[in-house]
Amino acid sequence: MERTINKYRIASARLKEYDYSTPNWYFVTINTKDHQEYFGEIKNSKMELNALGKIVEKLWNEIPNHYKNTEIDYYAIMPNHLHGIIILDYIVETGHAPMLSG
Repeated sequence: MERTINKYRIASARLKEYDYSTPNWYFVTINTKDHQEYFGEIKNSKMELNALGKIVEKLWNEIPNHYKNTEIDYYAIMPNHLHGIIILDYIVETGHAPMLSG
């Protein structure tokens, strides 16, 4: 087991010195395992979501319902990944960034 620890993990693109709970706009990419095309297909230059792709879209849009002080901006669901912008806002009463827990 020890030989496989971190063997298949890619290096993080995150800045080690940056606090990602800081209110800001964050560009997020989420890929499917092995880049399998689970979410639909592109037909005539347009993405057509299948049933699973529609679930991904529904859940993406529900993020603000589960996490206070978050907003969803533009997003694009592709056959094997999602790109989106999540906005973390300040908590007005305290001036602190939100905690990302449900």
